[in-house]
Amino acid sequence: MKKGFTLLELVVVVLIIAVLATVAVTYYGKAVERVRIGEAESLMGTMLSAQERFFLRRQQYTPYWHQLDAAPVSVRTPKEHNDFANGAENTIYYTRGGVESGVLNEGFAISFEQDATDKWFVVARRVGKSDKYTYHLVRPFGSTQTVCVPVWENENDVSVCCDYMGVDNQTDLTGDPMVPKISLADDF
Repeated sequence: MKKGFTLLELVVVVLIIAVLATVAVTYYGKAVERVRIGEAESLMGTMLSAQERFFLRRQQYTPYWHQLDAAPVSVRTPKEHNDFANGAENTIYYTRGGVESGVLNEGFAISFEQDATDKWFVVARRVGKSDKYTYHLVRPFGSTQTVCVPVWENENDVSVCCDYMGVDNQTDLTGDPMVPKISLADDF
């Protein structure tokens, strides 16, 4: 009686391992993206609370992270390679450390922005060395709901935003809260 495996048995085992590895990598990528979103959303909530405290003291909001009482550590103690896109102004914070060795780390660039009607928002734009994800998260000041806004041509964005917003179909995604809704009544 022969001992060992036939070539067919080895091929079947290799194919099964390849399918399992493909599925595992896909789920791992989604899990990592959910963690990044969670990190950004947590920071967005903390900073909105800090903005409200700033408003109570000054009767205005600020785009500057270093003026807030709950700013990330690197805001208060700038270093050579800090986490900001524009140096001393500190208006854009990177969740994953910004640029290292000329390469932008995978994460979010978070800033405070105003729309055309002077309404304030905290916006987390997905950034990184690849263009796999290009969506952004938007939360209006005074709101507890964060909206995921995909770049519609990017299937990965649409998939992540559908998952984040808990919808099955991309047509169920809400629009960007920073873009005013146009009503027919506005034309008259």
